Amino acid sequence: MAGRSRAVVSGFCRSPTPTAIESSSPESEARGLVNPTTDTIRLSTEIARPRGDVWAAFADTEARQQWSAPASERLVYDRDDFRTGGSAQYRCGSPEALEFSAAIDYIHVEEEEFAVHTDTVWHGNELLATGMITWSFADVPAGTSVTIVNQVVSFVGGDMIDGSRNGHRIALEQLGAFLAGPGQVGSSATDGDGRPT
Repeated sequence: MAGRSRAVVSGFCRSPTPTAIESSSPESEARGLVNPTTDTIRLSTEIARPRGDVWAAFADTEARQQWSAPASERLVYDRDDFRTGGSAQYRCGSPEALEFSAAIDYIHVEEEEFAVHTDTVWHGNELLATGMITWSFADVPAGTSVTIVNQVVSFVGGDMIDGSRNGHRIALEQLGAFLAGPGQVGSSATDGDGRPT
């Protein structure tokens, strides 16, 4: 399996990019296994809108489908029970195929404050990645600060981690653009140490 090209979703179901499957040992390679790769991704942005407006765009399933996938891709929720103890299932990828599937478990949702959930993604029957994701919302002078912390585990190598980082960056930027409306400036995401991504 080493070296075989595969589409991997970023953030998790955003911006598919080709990547090579990485193997850690001959035994793992023979069984088609890859040692899990882990990382903690932290991104944030400021959006010039009140926290209630930003939260509403995040919490509403229809709105989230609009801003969370890049223009060349699509994300469709098959169900979304957005509450503490709830769960969701969605498909994403190219608009004609929606080749990736994902499951979310909402661990703790506190309105206008934060949402903590797991997010696990498959390509067919192949498990690609899972993560514990925290979205936090806070008032700032410019409007609302939105922070994502994703404690991610990739089962297909490090490129999935990079893709996840890129996908969350795109999601934050598009959330800002969605709320800014046509012809207005949105926001840009920064990584954990404040550098633009």
